[in-house]
Amino acid sequence: MEKAKISAGEFFSLIVLFNFGTALVVSLGLQAKKDAWLAILFGAAGGFIFFWIYRSLFRIYPQQPLISYIQTILGKYIGWPLSLLYILFFIYGAARDVRDGGEILTSAILDQTPLLIINLSIIVTIAYVLNKGIEVLVRTAQIYLVMVIGLGLISNLLLMYAGVIQINNLLPILRDGWKPVLTTFYSQTLSFPFGEMVCFTMLFPLLQNHKQGVKMGFWAVVFSGVALSYTIALDIAVLGFDIAGRASFPLLTMISKINIGEFIQHLDLIVILTLIICNFFKITVFYYAAVMGTTVLLNLQDYRKMVAPIGIIILYSSNMIAFDFSGHLEEGNFSLKTIFPLFGEIIPAILLLIALIRKKFSQRLRNT
Repeated sequence: MEKAKISAGEFFSLIVLFNFGTALVVSLGLQAKKDAWLAILFGAAGGFIFFWIYRSLFRIYPQQPLISYIQTILGKYIGWPLSLLYILFFIYGAARDVRDGGEILTSAILDQTPLLIINLSIIVTIAYVLNKGIEVLVRTAQIYLVMVIGLGLISNLLLMYAGVIQINNLLPILRDGWKPVLTTFYSQTLSFPFGEMVCFTMLFPLLQNHKQGVKMGFWAVVFSGVALSYTIALDIAVLGFDIAGRASFPLLTMISKINIGEFIQHLDLIVILTLIICNFFKITVFYYAAVMGTTVLLNLQDYRKMVAPIGIIILYSSNMIAFDFSGHLEEGNFSLKTIFPLFGEIIPAILLLIALIRKKFSQRLRNT
């Protein structure tokens, strides 16, 4: 592992920015219609449980990242192939977010720029940061989180002043009952973005203060869940469910409604800047997890040797995921029901169960 240290505040900021990612911009949870905000809160509650599972595994194996203790728990013959699959999962997660960011930028402001060029710029920038070390990234996380929160507060004040927020658009609550909320919770908000936090199991050993860092991690899950829930509720309150549900990027459409005195308008830049910041950190965490996982699995001395090869694979994968954006979204919906729950929820839970059983039997053997 890299000899770096992450403070509790930096860890909090990194998780919040990771969870924001593209989730702030896309139509998260809108399958539940007006109750999308409630489905996101349920997802955050699930994320809290996932993070507890990751924390529990880390407490049993405090000096090891996920890729290491998988082999400790399951043995070499099962653990090594599963570790490789996790690396591929991290690469896949990074590739999806690169494609998301590229598609949104292409749709919003860079419509004449080839998608490959945008994605290449993202990968090259992140590869440069990773070559400098993860500490370079986490030191800036707190600064950028303040910036994102500041942009959010400014947007909220402008929306209120513009008088476009209609709370009645959120009513009645649970008009269609609990079924749409629970269905959306299972099919989307449980895994996106909270189930993706499994990649932070590769960063736990880098915490400067393990106890404080993990505590701040839990608070980060709560904060990001509430913020995402509030954002989608605001989207619906401004646009109405019909428009928000049809929009590919509701936050972008919502901001376009700001028009104060025919002077303050066209504030799309706020959304684009927020997207670039949050998606950058999310891609970087996935990218770093894949690089460090490969380094651990192959017993390499310097993780930097894997930065360029993994980056090329992520770039190639981001362009090969789907032919167009609609296909990319369709493939993503399938992944949220299959791939992400498997790697983010089911396997970690099984690993924790086996680890606890092994620990219990070890204690019994020592006592006899």
